Amino acid sequence: MGNCDREYSLKLYSKERLKLRNDISVFFNKKNSIKRLSNFYYTIFILKNNRSYSRFAAAIKRNKANAVCRNRAKRIVREVYRLEKSKIPMGYDYFIIINKFDDSHSYSFNNCKKNLLKLFQKV
Repeated sequence: MGNCDREYSLKLYSKERLKLRNDISVFFNKKNSIKRLSNFYYTIFILKNNRSYSRFAAAIKRNKANAVCRNRAKRIVREVYRLEKSKIPMGYDYFIIINKFDDSHSYSFNNCKKNLLKLFQKV
């Protein structure tokens, strides 16, 4: 029994993910249309997709952390996207590259959320 007035669902649908190799290659083939935003922790590539919803993918280089830390970083990015969909502009494809991920306790979910939302506000 959810709230009927809510515009955005908290569920992360599969159509909101850039999963296929073809979708990602099309994304990077349109180099003239891509906008790039970055801070110390994240780089976001943005491309208008002419859809009523946004799609995203998250990636981190192998040399940045071990497999457990890389997967945790991507899970955190997916969770921030899922919870804050209402604050993220619609109609874009986002490719999020995680530049710096510190697995210590000082780098919490709230810090990740704050850093990502700052970048999404610039869109």
